[in-house]
Amino acid sequence: MAEESAPAEKIDLSQAVTDAVAKWGPAVTKAVKEGDISDFKALFAPYLVEVVIQGGDGNEACFTISDENKEATLDWKTFVDMATADLKEQDFLKTECQCIGLLGPRCIMEQGRFNNAKELYHENIAVLTFNDKGQIVAYEAFTDPGVNAVSELAGQSVTE
Repeated sequence: MAEESAPAEKIDLSQAVTDAVAKWGPAVTKAVKEGDISDFKALFAPYLVEVVIQGGDGNEACFTISDENKEATLDWKTFVDMATADLKEQDFLKTECQCIGLLGPRCIMEQGRFNNAKELYHENIAVLTFNDKGQIVAYEAFTDPGVNAVSELAGQSVTE
């Protein structure tokens, strides 16, 4: 008689998302400040990760990241180097994040960049998609080209 394998341990996806978002800011900060991408990379699934990034100019870039999959557009080091190059020149201090919405395996994350004067100088919204192990399998970041910070929207008046 064949042995039955133990069922996969079910994780609390809400807790996994909360944990990942809490680790995101420090992991990005460490990658920028120290060049160590290990904490950031550990948030993602080890196979192909889909990425869509919209920059301040309104253009979007779509690519995949993996160190193991030859079909990936970028490896992790190239992606982190590309994504953090400007931050090093922007008097970058840290990134902070918070989950502002959760729907199934997807999380809406607000992230802000702070400079050494502790001023928020850039903010964006990202959608993270998780697998059943709590690892990020897709990352989509959205930036409004006309607004530097989401919080500025509250100060804009509506004209009729």
